[in-house]
Amino acid sequence: MGKFIKFLFIFFCSLSFLYSAPYSLESLKKRDNSLAKDYYIWRLFEENKITKKEAQSLRKHIFRYAGKIKKELEKFVPARAFVDPKYAKCFNYGVKNILDANTTCQIYRLNSLNFISSLSPETRSTLAYNYKHKEDLSVLLRAFNQKSPLSFLIENNNTSSFIGVYNYFNTPDISLSKDYMNLLAKEKGFAVFAQKAIIRTQDNPKLKASFLKIEPLNVSGENAFHLGVNALKLGNETAALGFFQKAYESFGSGRDKDNALFWIWQISKQDEDLKTLANSTSLNIYSLYARELLNMNITNFTLLEAKKTKKNYNIKDPFLWQDLAKKIAKASPSELKKMADEYNFEDTLSIYAYIMERVDKFKKNYFIMPYFEELKDYETKRKAIILAIARQESRFIPSAVSTSYALGMMQFMPFVANHITFKELKLAKFDPDDMFDPKTAYFFANHHLNYLEKELGNVVFISYAPL
Repeated sequence: MGKFIKFLFIFFCSLSFLYSAPYSLESLKKRDNSLAKDYYIWRLFEENKITKKEAQSLRKHIFRYAGKIKKELEKFVPARAFVDPKYAKCFNYGVKNILDANTTCQIYRLNSLNFISSLSPETRSTLAYNYKHKEDLSVLLRAFNQKSPLSFLIENNNTSSFIGVYNYFNTPDISLSKDYMNLLAKEKGFAVFAQKAIIRTQDNPKLKASFLKIEPLNVSGENAFHLGVNALKLGNETAALGFFQKAYESFGSGRDKDNALFWIWQISKQDEDLKTLANSTSLNIYSLYARELLNMNITNFTLLEAKKTKKNYNIKDPFLWQDLAKKIAKASPSELKKMADEYNFEDTLSIYAYIMERVDKFKKNYFIMPYFEELKDYETKRKAIILAIARQESRFIPSAVSTSYALGMMQFMPFVANHITFKELKLAKFDPDDMFDPKTAYFFANHHLNYLEKELGNVVFISYAPL
């Protein structure tokens, strides 16, 4: 016990001085836009190091204008709808003089349901008549003159405006016919609409039941999969099987196909489905489970070992990884092969494997155990779950940054890392960038897994729990 405490003391003391000073705003502006740049700008916001004046010109420096950084920037710079310069003159026409505008401006302004709602009934009727040759627009305008706009759309078989109007009026639960649902399923915004109704809310039983009326041939991919989940939740295995089969046929990636096939087998209980799943070229939780049930060995994988020398590459620098990831995404097959050799080193083995997956178009499964020396004191079971989570979350890229600013190999959220640091480990100093250090990432993962195992118990629940 004494040696372990001494180890912790030395580790924490060294950890306290690992972090470097945050990037200044001016230095960040000189870098290419990327998730790493967004992350550091967000940190400056969090530390109150950006003034209102500085925020005014930051929009062009943001790579992904969404989530946390959007929220912080809009505290200083209120959001304004983007206006295409060629339509700027159209805003000279409002609800009182829209009839004086030309056709281009009228149609542009009528893209807004809020604008349509603000028009007088007489103006809407005039515009509906003028655009009777544009049936969907004409019906939409007339709908807003009715007591129930949504019912009017349904009666007139208008599906192009349904989702927008449904959301605009925060419509209560509604039952829809088979014909209408199959037309609605082909609309551009249907996937998001269905996912929200099926996955994110517990209400609207009539609407969810209406999804069962959709023919599988009218949907594909994730859309079909979500409809399969909905059918299962409603106890209709026949409908679920049809949707999952369509998802399986239309999915591109091996993992997604195996996910759909797993549910097909769960419903059908056909040995052939289980064998197909077990023989998948993709190794994932579904195909591995099938192999276990059939007592089959795992053969379609490559355990990579790299050269024992170090490469001159800072694995902890997220900007370096973002730049390299862009090059990898644009590289030709021959360029990828050459690039892979450049990173076939012990400390960049994760990058080598990342590139090789793309060289082989994801038909080969590469497994690595990078920085394994940092896990040598852990139990075998703990080593396995840490490696499994790291592979799934980041492909072992030490300086990975997600769209929600989860960091490093274990993809710790900064607030979770800070809580562990100051509330649980009682460290005096810490910087979220320490999550880019494999040693720290593994150490924090091991600590947090102690908590997750105590609270959740089941390894499946633990795997799904956010870090």
